[in-house]
Amino acid sequence: MARKTEERKHALLSASGAKKWLNCTPSAWLEEAVPDEQSEYAAEGTLAHSICELKLAKQFTDKNMSDKTYKARLNKLMKDPLYSKEMDGFTDAYADYITGIAYNFPSTPYVAVEKKVDYGPWAPEGFGTCDCILIHGNGMHVCDFKYGKGKAVSSLENPQLMLYALGAWNAFHMIYPIKTVTLHIIQPRIDNTSSWEASMEDLLRWSEEKVKPQE
Repeated sequence: MARKTEERKHALLSASGAKKWLNCTPSAWLEEAVPDEQSEYAAEGTLAHSICELKLAKQFTDKNMSDKTYKARLNKLMKDPLYSKEMDGFTDAYADYITGIAYNFPSTPYVAVEKKVDYGPWAPEGFGTCDCILIHGNGMHVCDFKYGKGKAVSSLENPQLMLYALGAWNAFHMIYPIKTVTLHIIQPRIDNTSSWEASMEDLLRWSEEKVKPQE
């Protein structure tokens, strides 16, 4: 029996399913009618994401979090039956990757963790959750943590991350002069990291050519 865990909400035209619905939009409505029973693998991934979120919050978005509070929250997550010691190491690897990006900038970047973004202007009612967004100057980084240990995922023209980037741009372009976006996949269980940079102009062109016609 699949273990029940709290699921992150997904849009009908979800970013994770973009590769399918960009080629066949009706598939999204057909799949909506199929019961979504979360597997233990998905529940394990959800737990790992929660640990990643806590680690990044302590470092970037909630620097006032005391060590005591951090340890208490981490210990609570560690009590989950799906937790393992290797999960701590893999989530550390992800946090280190994000820190590496942040410390590469000449000054402190804006960092958002587990940020819900809306790409509805391109895909009706479309939204998703970015694991981490970093913005500095006119550059934006959109990072996605994959806990799976199956097939290696590439960031190269990855439609899921491209939609996330559109949603992030939609949220922040009035504040930051975003000209370029770098998409990152971090898949530590199989030692796979991938990054791909594109201009915001090219990304918006892709959205007009590939996404909007599917409405």
